[in-house]
Amino acid sequence: MKCKLKSKNNKECNKYMKSEYTCIFNKNNKTKREKILFKHYIKKEKITDFFGFYFEDDFDIKEILNYKYNYLKFEDCIFYKKADFSNFIFNGKIEFLNCKFLDEILFFDSTVNANLVMNNNYFEEKIINNKIFKNTDINCQSFELIGNTNLPRLDGISFSKETKFILRDCHYTQNYNYIGKVNYTIAEIQAEKIHDDKNIGYYTYYERKYNTIDRTDFGNYGEYLISKILNYIARELMGYGEHLSKFFLYTISIISIFAFLYMLIGVTTTSGEIIKFDIKSENSIFEVLKMYIEFWYFSVITFSTVGFGDMTINGIIGKLLVCFEVFIGITIQGTWAALIIKRIFR
Repeated sequence: MKCKLKSKNNKECNKYMKSEYTCIFNKNNKTKREKILFKHYIKKEKITDFFGFYFEDDFDIKEILNYKYNYLKFEDCIFYKKADFSNFIFNGKIEFLNCKFLDEILFFDSTVNANLVMNNNYFEEKIINNKIFKNTDINCQSFELIGNTNLPRLDGISFSKETKFILRDCHYTQNYNYIGKVNYTIAEIQAEKIHDDKNIGYYTYYERKYNTIDRTDFGNYGEYLISKILNYIARELMGYGEHLSKFFLYTISIISIFAFLYMLIGVTTTSGEIIKFDIKSENSIFEVLKMYIEFWYFSVITFSTVGFGDMTINGIIGKLLVCFEVFIGITIQGTWAALIIKRIFR
């Protein structure tokens, strides 16, 4: 009888057994004898594809894997107790896909000479502060961590100068922001080391996103508040200078909002004509749109500090708005120049 285990992506177990619903490898709540046979059959069959395996006892790779392999693949596995991959030399590719680690996982003092992939795995929150790769040498071409939940700390890891470290979609709650900062900082440093320009910006953004601003680092509450506000603006408006498209959209939005405010206040042309939107007037949609374009033009030349002089704002409130937009425009133009130069020299 074929094991009836099937994964979410319809992958099936290809092992056979005499009876039962699932094979001994995929069975939960094993008896003492079954646990002994579980380890025995892994060694006997020299298994390298651990699909749907339930590891109910401590897993020690040095004890289990006493045979040669080209690759190891742990997919849809559950490690109920400690998973120990320490003091081991990985000379073949190793993958962890959709696994659950409900207790400790360790890679202490190991050497990874082949590509390592850890995607869409779940780590118990109680181990999130553990340094799971302490004193581990990563000498492979690619070290990939994508979509993992509660990914623990990565400090203590040692990369070669050729390793491409890919860290994606590993988000953290506010309580563990500092772990996100540590992990994305490590990724940023490695990306800069190998000149991985494609990912540097992504890591920089998330490293600063998870940067925790502590009240105790500031002399007074005013300085702390200003730092929090500036950090929020830098993150949301332009991703700390790495999301230029987002920065551009915010620039267009600012110009458009000021254009609407000017339309309510009104401007005077060089011929003395006052242009202002009057809600009581029966203007068609086309006329309103044409008027808005005129004010959008005025907002652009104000924002850019060009100031052709063919239109002047009306009233004190209007003048204050112009001053405010000019200030924003000068600031953003300076930031744009800095970002472009940064990209060129990168």
